[in-house]
Amino acid sequence: MQDSRMPLQTWFWAAYLVTSYTPGISATQFQRQLGLNRYETAFQMLHKLRIATVRPDRDLIGSDGHVEVDEAFVGGKTRGEGHGMTHKVLVGAAVEVRTLDKHRRNVREKYTPADLGLL
Repeated sequence: MQDSRMPLQTWFWAAYLVTSYTPGISATQFQRQLGLNRYETAFQMLHKLRIATVRPDRDLIGSDGHVEVDEAFVGGKTRGEGHGMTHKVLVGAAVEVRTLDKHRRNVREKYTPADLGLL
């Protein structure tokens, strides 16, 4: 992507297309979606993005530890619009917990002052 003649906005749109199509996207469809004139350009961009999204030493998610998933609605109070989730956005998060050794963990735990005996 460095020293590319393609605008950065096109690269971001291309990355979105590659990651949002679950079964994958063909270079021809990719070319049509981005409005590119040449098939070769679409093929090269798609190839570079596919290589960039895969780690060569990847492991399966959740193979070493468990995965914690949670979601929440984020947003301020709504005034005069009743109860509900009128202007709130759903936010999801997933964390894979891996144990590094017997005493250390990869995920930091949050303690309250009462847990530490400070109160």
